[in-house]
Amino acid sequence: EYLAVKVTRHSKTKKTFFNNIELFRLNEPGVPVEMLEVKDAVMALQWEPRGSRFAMIHAENPSSTKVSVSFYDMKKWHETILPTRTKKGNQKTERTLVSELNKVETLEGKQCNCLFWSPAGRTIILASLGDSASGTLEFYDVDDKTIVVKEHYRANNVMWDPSGRTVATVVSQPIGGGHFKFAMDNGYILWSFQGKQLYQQSYETFYQLEWRPRETLLTKEEKAKVRKNLKKYEKEFDAQDKKRQRALYLEETKGKRAERAKYRETMARLREIRQRQKRDHVALEGGYDSDDEANYIEREITVVTVINTKEELVI
Repeated sequence: EYLAVKVTRHSKTKKTFFNNIELFRLNEPGVPVEMLEVKDAVMALQWEPRGSRFAMIHAENPSSTKVSVSFYDMKKWHETILPTRTKKGNQKTERTLVSELNKVETLEGKQCNCLFWSPAGRTIILASLGDSASGTLEFYDVDDKTIVVKEHYRANNVMWDPSGRTVATVVSQPIGGGHFKFAMDNGYILWSFQGKQLYQQSYETFYQLEWRPRETLLTKEEKAKVRKNLKKYEKEFDAQDKKRQRALYLEETKGKRAERAKYRETMARLREIRQRQKRDHVALEGGYDSDDEANYIEREITVVTVINTKEELVI
């Protein structure tokens, strides 16, 4: 739907340069072009897979350790004031989405050199990858403006799964062989799209990780049906989750339950022994059972103690 072309222009001295980003609207008649002038050096630009936004990394110097990440949208909401008013007397407005480039926001002072949008859109990872990089991973929600900072030291690749729910960060060595000085860091970490670590695995030799492709199997009508019956599916999924959690709980507490059953067996055996000993004890006492409350006489005694008395003469 959109195409971005970076044009680098040098000054006459060729010591400084700036960039023009030419943005093409491929699905509109005549393929209109918009020009975005950026005075900084642009190191990376990535489109949102499902949407009209894009993000780019830029800095005054390409070798800067601190960069800025700017977000732009190829569409913009416009509000039109209508001549009519509401029942409360407020002016009515109408919002329309028009094709107009607008800057959403800029995040400054970031340590990243790569951008990775989620296939589902909305979430983007600002990653610092490479041998000399910090391995910082910033999970940024462009809609809610929330950010979660994590780290995978020596990571050299980030790979989203096709659904956009899980992402893998990888430390892998060249498949061509030879000595890899960071072999001790080889492996991968799985994260949720919210930045929560799910799993980690290390390998002595690790070359490549690939997600299984997943096609979109549902039509638009089927997707609309799923959204309509979402509450029904939520109940089914919740029931399955509870069943799975119950099975996991039983597995985790299997040892405790075995110890508890063993304790109860021991207590039952001791009670049985106690009952046998009690019968023998009563027989030796000539039928007197010291545990039988009927063999005791209860008396209630009330003791009143006067602590102090004082007499007053009232006239």
